[in-house]
Order: sequence, then structure tokens, then C-alpha cells
Amino acid sequence: RPARRRAAGRQASRDAMRESKNQSRSGRGVWTAMATVAVSALALTGRAASHRAAGVSDQSSSLGAGRSRRGGWRERRDAWRPEEDRLAAAMRADPVYHRYLPTIYPGFDVNSDDWWHKPRAEAPSLGAATTDERRDFDLPGLPPRRAGVEKNDGRRHDKKNKKNQFKVCLDNGAGSWDVAFARGIDNLFVPGVCFGAVEQNDCHADADVVIFNEHDFIWGGAHRNPHTRRIELPRKARPNQVYVYFAHEAAGGFGAELRDESFTSQFDYLSYVDRRRSAMWWPFGPSLRSLTDDFNVFRKRREARVPAIAWLAADCVEPRASILRAIADAFPVFSMGECLRNAPPPRGLPERGAVDPASHASFQRAMSDYMFYFAVENAGACAGYATEKVWMALSRGSVPLYFGTDDVYELLPDPNAIVDLRRFDSVDALTERLRSLATDDAEWAKAHAWRFRDPSTWPRGFRELLRTTSTDVKYGVCDVLMKGPRGYRPSRERPRQAQCDAGVEVLGRMLGGSGGWGADAR
Repeated sequence: RPARRRAAGRQASRDAMRESKNQSRSGRGVWTAMATVAVSALALTGRAASHRAAGVSDQSSSLGAGRSRRGGWRERRDAWRPEEDRLAAAMRADPVYHRYLPTIYPGFDVNSDDWWHKPRAEAPSLGAATTDERRDFDLPGLPPRRAGVEKNDGRRHDKKNKKNQFKVCLDNGAGSWDVAFARGIDNLFVPGVCFGAVEQNDCHADADVVIFNEHDFIWGGAHRNPHTRRIELPRKARPNQVYVYFAHEAAGGFGAELRDESFTSQFDYLSYVDRRRSAMWWPFGPSLRSLTDDFNVFRKRREARVPAIAWLAADCVEPRASILRAIADAFPVFSMGECLRNAPPPRGLPERGAVDPASHASFQRAMSDYMFYFAVENAGACAGYATEKVWMALSRGSVPLYFGTDDVYELLPDPNAIVDLRRFDSVDALTERLRSLATDDAEWAKAHAWRFRDPSTWPRGFRELLRTTSTDVKYGVCDVLMKGPRGYRPSRERPRQAQCDAGVEVLGRMLGGSGGWGADAR
């Protein structure tokens, strides 16, 4: 009986998709589709199927497994099982160096005498960078390397002659960071690698390195002059003190301060998602661990997913809200956030900012119910800017609807893995593509084929992304401190961050200007 209810709910959603196609020119759109889903499912199987069709999970129908009559667990029949996870196999075969991924910090050596920046007790070096390549990374399965070493008694003991140990200050503390913006950022808050000590709040005077974060400036009002409203950093305690800035918002959107050279020149180095315009590249993206954790929901069968576009957003920033409204007139959309809400979120969905493994798994299980996810960013097409919206959808097997700049394609595992809204000249053309994916096994398999390939054959850009997001973030900071301007251009010498491109055509209309997407809402 539960299986019949689930099947009926999915069929009701497919009926809604066909109905929405017929109603797309009448303006009734998504509301007709949602009404059809709810009424049809309720008439067929009652409340449980109605919830299922609307994307609401319940405890009796958890994804990936079901309760057997004997009380044990059995696997459900809604997952592909063509072979084992080839990424997990590669990780087991090479659990230390992960040689199927490219090296990203060649020459890094925490004990080298040739560091450009030195802790206060040591003089700066002016020599050439070392050429001895070392693959010295913290990846899943390895404990973080600390300044000390573990002995069998379980206590930490200082390692003699440990070099290049910096006193690091987190400006305004770890609580001022938006830890949801990139997984693993919390590694920055603990000692290890070249971080001999990490202090928080009122620690500038004694620090070798001070790390600032964008979230605190934008939403916390940190260091903002009350008269000029400009952000003014505290004066350095000494000339060789290093200021590092971690940013994650689009320069053409909430992160407008990145385009202000009088602001960025106050820092020595910038860590940002745009690889070409920042010293340290720290992007959004999946990690090796998140990909393997999500593999069971990724391989869920097409027939086990609701043929609809899911969306969760807290704000109705243009132009993405107008774009989704137009799509919703032709294809079912389940908007479960604060913007354009027309469906309740899945029961038990974790709150934003919950980054623990259990919350991640719960979110991915719930959202994998949907074939598609509206992963459009809140600032249009921005250089290098692809956030967790894209990567989490890819990792769970929900095909992302996205558009961005061409450099994002350098990071994708396969260009067929996303639906690029720039490639369609109308909403009708897009919906035909979505219906093809939703009904054709071959097309669905093509969009998901990358995950079943040998990871050593994945595009280099994607493998570099995985290496970066799977490595303790402190290695990136320490590599910058080691090589300095010999390997990384300081912020004051780099071009300012690019304005997001409003001249992009999406679904037959420009993003900006008169008659463009969002013009009616302005």
C-alpha cells in the first residue's frame, strides 16, 4: 500500500506537468500545477500521497531504505546499483595522497627555512621559493595535522624544532563568520599546519596574521566609520603583520566592497571564489567526503523523483525571481522558501547554517526527491561565482538549472550535468528539455554519467576544485605565507573584482536594462 501511494503521488505530479504545459499560455501556470498535484493525489490515495507529491517527507518513508516485516532494514528499489562508488574505491586505494587529484600547493613545506612571511620572532626571507614538491594535505580519513604530535598516551606533546608557527587572530571571533558558505571553513578556527595558535577578539596587537571575514563587514557592520560609512581597518600593529580577507559574496551583488580598491588595498591577500582575481582560491564546491556521503541519494532512479523544479530561497532578489515566475507558468515548481512560496518544505529540513554531517545528510535526502533544482545565483552571471546551490544539487543527483560565466564550466564534472538557461531562447524551449530529461532514461543517464566514471578521468578543473575543498583551508593560507608575492600577487596589485555581467541573454531576454528580466519588478 505505501508503494502504491508513492507511485500515485509521482503520477499526480506528472499529470500536473502535462496540465501545466496546456495552461502555460493562459497565465495560470504554477498555481494550476500545484492544485492538480494536491487534488489528484488526495483523491487517489489520501493525505500521505498528497504530502509525497508536494515534496513533504514523513518518518515512515525515509529515502534510501524501508522497514522490513521482520523489523530489520532492507534496501528500497529506488536506487541505481550499476557498480560501487568508483570515487570511494579510489579513496580507499590511495587514502593519503589521493593522486587521482592534481597537486594544488606545489613546493609547500611547513619546515622550510625559505618562508617569505615569518612569525614575529623570525626575520623575513628574501630568497627564492623552494622547488621541492610535497603533497602535504589533510583529506578525509586523516586527522588534521597540529603543531604538536600525538603519542600513545593520547595527550598532545610539542614537537621540537617546529618551524613557521604563526600566531593567528580571527577578527571579531569565529562567531562572526557565516560558516554555511563553504564546508570546512571551521578548520580555520583551530591550530595546525603553520597556525601555532589561534586567538579571537581583541587579539590584533600580538598577532602575526589577522584574518577578516566578509560576513562580519556586510551584515555585522564591523569596522565601519559611523560618519563616512566606509570600512576602515584597525592600523597594523607592525609593518610585517599580515592582513588576510575571506570573502564569498558576488562582487556585483552583496559583495560590492570587493570592487572598491580603497577597501581591498587595506589587505595583503584576498581569499575568494574568483580564481583569477584573488590570491588564495577558496571556492564553493563539494568535497570528497560529501560526494561519497551523497552517493546513495545521487543514484536514486528517475522514476523515484518528483518531475518538478525545487527551490529554497530567503529573498526575492531579481532577476532570478522573475525568471522562475516565467518558468513556473510552463513547468511545475515547488518553491519552499520565503520567496514565491507555494509549497511547504519537507518535514525536518534543517535550518540554514546547519553544517554538521547529520544535517547535510537530512537536507540531501529530502531534496533528492526532486528531479531539478533552481540553482540561479542572486547576482546574475558573475566571474567564478558558483555557490553551494549548484554543487549540492549535483551531488544529490538533482539536475541544476543554472546560468553563469563561462569560467564556471571549467569546474563542472560534465557540461551535460546542468541545464544552462543561456542555451535556450525561450521558456518553451527550456520546458521541452526538462520534459525530455524527466521522461527519457537515456537523457537522464547522460546528465548523471559523470558520477559513475573513474575520478581520474574527470576534468582537471573539477578535480582541482575537489582537492581544494577537501584540503584543510589552513594549507592555502600557509602556502600564501610561505611564498608571499613570489607566488601570490598582493591585493593592492590585483585588478578589482569584476562586475557581474548584465549583458547575458537568458531564455530570450537580457538580464538587465529596459525589457530585461526583473525590469517589471523594479
